[in-house]
Amino acid sequence: MSYHTEHQRLKPVLDLARQLDIATNPEAKAIFEAGNAGFQVWCTPQDHPQDWRGIQMISGAFSKACEYVGSAQWKWEDERIVALEIETSAYALADQRPNEYCNLKEIPEAFHRRTIFNREADIDWLLERYPGYFNRPVCRYRLSATNQLRSPIADLSFWRTTFQRIANM
Repeated sequence: MSYHTEHQRLKPVLDLARQLDIATNPEAKAIFEAGNAGFQVWCTPQDHPQDWRGIQMISGAFSKACEYVGSAQWKWEDERIVALEIETSAYALADQRPNEYCNLKEIPEAFHRRTIFNREADIDWLLERYPGYFNRPVCRYRLSATNQLRSPIADLSFWRTTFQRIANM
């Protein structure tokens, strides 16, 4: 395997993410933005993590109002893509609810705000967004020493199949 062949192997995943691109596709299921090594996931006023109620969203350059939730990036081992890693970053919460949330990854002990990174509600939304994305046996969760959720890892063939199913809806 080489970097080139690995990127070619994952090209169908990115092609489908591009079909479901939030920038150009107004359909409700189009919440992705493809990149070179994975894709970003956005939420909309109609489809968002549970505790995002009341968060203002605008379309900007996209086809509909939205806010960034997280990303899925290739996980490399040597010259082989072995998984997708997801991370979430609820920037809209830090911007619109600064008394509750902050963009610090490590929260000081006496600090009364919560982090916007890899929050359980955002991970849950990603897990539930399209049933079957992550809730398969191939998915593993890594926990930090503080027991906070860190980047779930999902099997790539599973994503290819899931994106194909979504594109055919």
